[in-house]
Amino acid sequence: MPKWMYVWNPPRGTALAGFAEEARAAVSRQARGLGAAELELHVTEEPPPRLAVIPFKRRPLALVSVRGEDVELGARAGDRLDDLPGAWAGYRVEEALPVARARTWGHGTRAPGACLLTIFRRHPRLDRERFLREWHGKHTPMSLDIHPLWSYVRNTVQEIVLPGSPPWDGLVTESFREPGELLNPVRLFGGPLRAPWNMARVGLHISRFMDLRSMENHLVAEYTLEP
Repeated sequence: MPKWMYVWNPPRGTALAGFAEEARAAVSRQARGLGAAELELHVTEEPPPRLAVIPFKRRPLALVSVRGEDVELGARAGDRLDDLPGAWAGYRVEEALPVARARTWGHGTRAPGACLLTIFRRHPRLDRERFLREWHGKHTPMSLDIHPLWSYVRNTVQEIVLPGSPPWDGLVTESFREPGELLNPVRLFGGPLRAPWNMARVGLHISRFMDLRSMENHLVAEYTLEP
């Protein structure tokens, strides 16, 4: 099913406290009547730890995902969402589910566990074909081998759908059954015996195919909204 994703950076000075609740209400209001089959929201809800192996961004951010068969859905969604204050970026993506899970929570209820959102560009030395080989063919299997993933959604950008959007190449959400599996580096990287080696492996490889200077990591809450 076609999928579009929209990154929302609210106005500078927006407080983190209360942003998630406001974002849920605003996105639900703007998406009402769009004709989407599925509507998801990933949003910053609490501050990330100050000391973490992952360099989390600390500003509020939301990611809206829209799915549906209507080819005009992406344009309609972008027009509606772009009316909300702040900066919006929109993309048509190709979704892959290396690790899928069944949804057991209702619309508007936060998904259990913890979620990492990573947004990135390809390394400037790589063309798109080589970038995809490194990401899809090598890094995805490495992630599956190392991390205790509950869900892994890999979104490869196919087209920018909102003019002026940053040229991101990938948007990835990785979900874990409990926060400690994400925030504790020993658990995230495979246990006390494997963690040092796995951290080095992952760090070395992402530096080969990602532009680390622009990469963003966000600790987010996940919601499925009523389409």
